[in-house]
Amino acid sequence: MIFADSRNIQAISLPFNWNADYADGKNYAEYDLLTHKKNDFYLIQKNQVIRFGLFGQGMKFFFEMSDGSFYLHGRRIEIEYINDDGKTFSLTTNFANKDLITYKEAFTDYNNTQGVQKSNLKSINFGYKTIYQKDDVLLFFQPIVSLPFSESAFIEVKLTSNKDLYGHLVFKSRGVEVERFYAPLEANISGQMNWTIKH
Repeated sequence: MIFADSRNIQAISLPFNWNADYADGKNYAEYDLLTHKKNDFYLIQKNQVIRFGLFGQGMKFFFEMSDGSFYLHGRRIEIEYINDDGKTFSLTTNFANKDLITYKEAFTDYNNTQGVQKSNLKSINFGYKTIYQKDDVLLFFQPIVSLPFSESAFIEVKLTSNKDLYGHLVFKSRGVEVERFYAPLEANISGQMNWTIKH
């Protein structure tokens, strides 16, 4: 298990590698740590995953599969939606199924004399999508942690409600509110925002 291990395990080939920690104590990483052979994301045993995220550069960024809470370089980050009537939707304390997400964003330069140049990696990203239910409210929730190479890390949050909601999106670090944003939701229309991770 990489995320529960106190050792600083280095990423292979890239600044960060994805990794899934399994319930049996094993792990499945983007590159096999012994052979350095690339593994297939689609062969992750999803029903065995207890943590998923990225490691490298002496850092670990992951979420707990059980509830969806994020641990970003040792800090627990939670996301809530608080309705104007005071009802709290603890989005990252959600025990519903989660679909794993990871992807890399890259760009390629082109010029007329040399043609297509080498691809440049812009960011490495991970997160999940899930449905949060409380009473008669259904929320489609998709948090993605983005580690760009030229700017600060951020969390992209997509949120869709089955009914109109008026309230705030709240970000907490270790249980303490860090920032909140007014975020009204129109039924069945996705809202999206990027939150720069505060230290």
